[in-house]
Amino acid sequence: ATYANIDSLSNDVGYKPETPVEEGMANFVDWYREFYQV
Repeated sequence: ATYANIDSLSNDVGYKPETPVEEGMANFVDWYREFYQV
């Protein structure tokens, strides 16, 4: 699996993702299908 190391981002600005990748991808696919009517 490939992933981004966001340790420095988290330390610098306090960013911490809260949406699991699986949920985020499902949301994106739903949006894409609706936006492009596919």
